[in-house]
Amino acid sequence: MPNQSRPPRSVPLARRIGAWVTWWVLLMSFWIILDDSVAPDELLAGAGAAALAALLAEFAGYQAAARLRMRVEWLASAPQLPTQVARDTVTIFAALWRRLAHGAEPHSGFRELPVRYGDDSMAGQTRRALLVGGRSIAPNAFVLGIDRQRDVMVIHQLVVNEGEAAE
Repeated sequence: MPNQSRPPRSVPLARRIGAWVTWWVLLMSFWIILDDSVAPDELLAGAGAAALAALLAEFAGYQAAARLRMRVEWLASAPQLPTQVARDTVTIFAALWRRLAHGAEPHSGFRELPVRYGDDSMAGQTRRALLVGGRSIAPNAFVLGIDRQRDVMVIHQLVVNEGEAAE
């Protein structure tokens, strides 16, 4: 039986170290935010946990041959995410209240949002993953996919917002 393992990939060590450092900074930041302490023992525990998690994340990415190509301008709308999550949470709880108190079924539906599909490079795949993740993080909408031919993102909204037509 022929060897069906993947051919070896040559990823420069500097790139792998850079990915590990990026993961470590991100995970350590989450630790500090969640732990809400800057005590030395807490920071050391967080640094160790973040280092181990970063090592596992980089190893998993290497094994899957997944390479992210990020551009800073893609993160320009990230500061709007907490507001979007808060707004959608209020929308969902209002619909839940109307359902429980009055038996009113919320109007849900599908929508198409114009987006550029882009190419199939690593940068294009990363951009699409950020589009899908960023749009799906708020509780009122979930991305079903991006249509390559029509350059639209198909989403399902649990509660169609006023002024937004379901398609």
